[in-house]
Amino acid sequence: MIYKIHHLHCGTMCPVCGPLFGQNGFKAHLVCHCLLVETDRGLVLIDTGLGVQDYLHTRARLGRIIEKTGGIQHNLDLTAIAQIQRLGFSPRDVKHIMVSHLDFDHAGGISDFPEATVHILSTEFNAAQRAATLKDKARYKSAQFKNHRYWNFIEPAQGDSWFNLNCVQGFNLFHDEILMIPLHGHTEGHCGIAIKQNNGWLFFCGDAYYSHRQLNPDIKLKALNRTEMLFAVDNKLRLENLHKIQQLAQSEKNIELICAHDPVELERYSS
Repeated sequence: MIYKIHHLHCGTMCPVCGPLFGQNGFKAHLVCHCLLVETDRGLVLIDTGLGVQDYLHTRARLGRIIEKTGGIQHNLDLTAIAQIQRLGFSPRDVKHIMVSHLDFDHAGGISDFPEATVHILSTEFNAAQRAATLKDKARYKSAQFKNHRYWNFIEPAQGDSWFNLNCVQGFNLFHDEILMIPLHGHTEGHCGIAIKQNNGWLFFCGDAYYSHRQLNPDIKLKALNRTEMLFAVDNKLRLENLHKIQQLAQSEKNIELICAHDPVELERYSS
């Protein structure tokens, strides 16, 4: 079965200093690129971007620092729930949410879909629950998901190989046509999601990279590398997974690669 995929623009952020995010200019232009997949088990939302409450109560939900420095462009039309309704669906049609990780710009819309089951690596959920370091407290905003009732915690044990990576064991809700691929490093339980297409795969890499330019190992983006090093909980592991993603990009395998924040990649699917 081949699933229909909708590419959603679920938030815009314009923090100061474009080179820190692999871009030119005084301010960066970052998007929250999410996916909506039509399946035989209902709609599947992959990452959620910023949610309704993030826009209505930004300081209470995200904190003063993010409110001041994140450059969030307030637009309720960009919420996943608004876009899903414009596509003619009901929010109740969203039965499953798969999150690459629980950073605030990926998990904000969870609370807009209280009846959906959230599928997540257990290591990521546990890290968000602990929020032990200042870095954790900056990235995880528990108000976005602490009251959600339905979770499927997936152990990050490696299962079958998927090209030069591995999928997780025991996640087979979608006939092995939607896979969760551990990509640890950015966070403890960061993962990508691979979706089978007619002639290959679409691989959503979350924050395993930030710019399409990083897919070319010959291009060195020193400022962006320092930013990602700052965000990472395990920079060595992050770099190892980035190298594997670059190998996929340079291979002759029919794999479309996308990340969560590159406006150039999102524009490719919006035209």
